[in-house]
Amino acid sequence: MQLSKERLQYFVNQMPEYIDVVELIDKVLLMAKIEQADEHVLNQYIPADDLEKEMDLWG
Repeated sequence: MQLSKERLQYFVNQMPEYIDVVELIDKVLLMAKIEQADEHVLNQYIPADDLEKEMDLWG
């Protein structure tokens, strides 16, 4: 499972000053799973711009 540096950097920039470590790990794992799943359907069903906007809302 991999997560792009850009998505992780965006998440870190939006993160509050203090965050629970377990919550942080859960969110990073969820983001990685979403990114992995989206790679499979990216060119099949959802335009890349719409997908990017949707993932920003989940972060």
